[in-house]
Amino acid sequence: MKNRLSWGVLVLAACGALVFITRTGGALPAMVASHFDAAGDPTAYMLRTSYIRFMLLLLVGVPAALVALLTWVYSRATDMKLPNRDYWLAPERIGRTRDMLVAHGIWFGTLLISLGCYVHWLILSAHRQQPAHLSSDRLYAGLLIFFLITAGWLLAMLQAFRRPRGA
Repeated sequence: MKNRLSWGVLVLAACGALVFITRTGGALPAMVASHFDAAGDPTAYMLRTSYIRFMLLLLVGVPAALVALLTWVYSRATDMKLPNRDYWLAPERIGRTRDMLVAHGIWFGTLLISLGCYVHWLILSAHRQQPAHLSSDRLYAGLLIFFLITAGWLLAMLQAFRRPRGA
């Protein structure tokens, strides 16, 4: 199996998210503040059971669907827009190119699961106060870290598709 490490980390992250949401969801009130304004004040609520289902879908279902789609597309693609595409799409390298793209998609899915778990943790923390209040600073800090990691991931992907010296 190709990309064994990245698949393993993704499955572990998805299972961890499933356990995290189901184990901590019961600590939330019957009506969960699920949307907050920029000041951190709740603007929308949903039933706890609906919130848990929604978060499971968002944290496990969406990344799984995204990774499945990327894996399906990348493992069959023959013409892609890549840096140094003539080099990387040559018949002797296209298999490796596909594997690298699939691996990058898997790591991005894992990153999305991590962001979702962080947001759930923020919502849990928000409900420890009465009335519920989300820490906007922590949310913005988490989003900044997510975007910095995403930028690093994109740079790493572009770096991976450089033409090797002498090639």
